[in-house]
Amino acid sequence: SSGINAEYGAGSVLNVFLKVQVQETKQVFATKQAILVKKGSGLTVVCAKKSVKQFEDFEVSVSYANGTDTRLSGCHFYLEGPGIRRSKKLYCGSVQPNKTIDRKITLSAHRLGERTLLVKFCNKKIAHATERIKIVVEQAEPTEID
Repeated sequence: SSGINAEYGAGSVLNVFLKVQVQETKQVFATKQAILVKKGSGLTVVCAKKSVKQFEDFEVSVSYANGTDTRLSGCHFYLEGPGIRRSKKLYCGSVQPNKTIDRKITLSAHRLGERTLLVKFCNKKIAHATERIKIVVEQAEPTEID
């Protein structure tokens, strides 16, 4: 698999043709499959808590490991989900080859239930990396709400 990634690159489609013959019956079967070559995105998203109380602050850490030999410019993290009234962009400038960039953001969830936090790492040179994490927002006790 790592050889395929090196030769074709992530996001490439590899067409595989198979022809199989059954020895006993001499029947021949043929098929074609298109396989999308995937590679780890390098994006990591970690929430300090798996469940939070409504209106309680919680911290999310995002990082991107640039595993290429290319300097990535115009980089930012795009966040959308619980505790974000409008989508947010965390600008981070450039990421040097084989380096990692980290950012932290504090959020406060308002809507109850299981929520999905969507994080994208965007830049001008390669396809966006996307991760999603689940966060459970529980009802706050009336005395906990300020």
